[in-house]
Amino acid sequence: MDEKKRHIMTAAAEVFTRYGFKKASMQDIADAAMMSRAALYLHFKNKDDLFRSLMTWHHGEALKAAEAAFSSSQSFIARMETALTDFTMTIMAPVKASTHGLELFEANMILAGDINAATSLRLHGLIENAVKSAISRHEISLAAIGLSAEALADLLYVCLDGIKKAPNGLEKLDQRLAGLMRLLDTSTRPS
Repeated sequence: MDEKKRHIMTAAAEVFTRYGFKKASMQDIADAAMMSRAALYLHFKNKDDLFRSLMTWHHGEALKAAEAAFSSSQSFIARMETALTDFTMTIMAPVKASTHGLELFEANMILAGDINAATSLRLHGLIENAVKSAISRHEISLAAIGLSAEALADLLYVCLDGIKKAPNGLEKLDQRLAGLMRLLDTSTRPS
């Protein structure tokens, strides 16, 4: 993404966080980006288009955070916990930071459902690859729990989704993920 679009995206994120999706206007975004509305329309055909582009960028940033954590030299459990935490906090931070969080979440589901689905599929794949890599490096063993790498990855993904949606999801994210990682560590230690 070029610097101009990144600047517009940053401005749009601030405007959507401040006003919500419905009340934010292209003029508000143009003002925040310090450009004319006409110049903004050269980059995006309308507010929906801009929002979808913002979600694509935002989801990409969350996936990059997870990928960086998964490729670190930490232990498998630490890599998994960091990746899931970083991904979730990046995805959910704008919603948490805004008094219009629920509205932004709903706009995301309506306007960017396909982007959400692609991001979910990619995160699921990253988790599965991390599990398979940890098995091949003898960091973990699934013998005691009788699950395949695919089944464990699916379980971890579903647990993360549940943690995000649970009451006080972000406030208790660290605590709940730490508990899940303790269970994972205890049940997958190689014998």
